Amino acid sequence: MKSVIKTTKALSLAILPALLFGGMAVTANAAQDVNRCGAPELKMDKGSFEVNRAGAVISYDYCEYSFYAKKGQKVSAKLVGSDDLYPILYSTTSPDISENPVTLTKTGTQTIRVLQPRAQARQSNTPKPYYLTVTIK
Repeated sequence: MKSVIKTTKALSLAILPALLFGGMAVTANAAQDVNRCGAPELKMDKGSFEVNRAGAVISYDYCEYSFYAKKGQKVSAKLVGSDDLYPILYSTTSPDISENPVTLTKTGTQTIRVLQPRAQARQSNTPKPYYLTVTIK
């Protein structure tokens, strides 16, 4: 009897993530899927002002990238892919950084999220691929 309970418990723990995350789909509150979004840290080569990432957003999910920058630097992003997606500088105001560069008001780690509006997220669970170029000067 103990071996049956032990096996059932092990199977439950193995199946639970698949049931919760539905394979590739990841909820917005879960950890970022590196295979779908690419490396979450944006590191630029010395002397470079740009870094690129390719990824895909599914439904309500988003891809999140972090980088270190100093107060006064300007951050912008160019996103090629679905017209439904846009990059925001995640903060209290969360501006869309594809329209105009944003001047940073503090030094430290910053976060960019690539996401889609709720209306488009409700419509489909089909992955929407993109290519993101982030510029920091």
